[in-house]
Amino acid sequence: MQISWACLAVGIIILAIGAVTFAGRFHTLFKEWRRMPEDEKRKIHIKPLCRNIGAAIMVCGAFILAAAFSSFFLQKMFSWFMLGWFILAAIDLWYISKSKRYIDK
Repeated sequence: MQISWACLAVGIIILAIGAVTFAGRFHTLFKEWRRMPEDEKRKIHIKPLCRNIGAAIMVCGAFILAAAFSSFFLQKMFSWFMLGWFILAAIDLWYISKSKRYIDK
């Protein structure tokens, strides 16, 4: 079995970023979040939003890790999986922007 070390490194990094986002710790690093008034922050349901985005990022990391350990997956299926992931991520972002689930009006 041949391991793609580049895919392994990138997959671990993306998986870690997704896990930190899922745990609700990543958004506090952005200065825009820190500058936002407290009453605006209270309107956002940040936990479910972080879980949604974190899960999407972790799925991407899992695909890249799968490519690291399977040359067949990397050569034949990876592009299709990532295309599907991009389409589903775009639909998810559209849903986030249009739904009332993550914000109180």
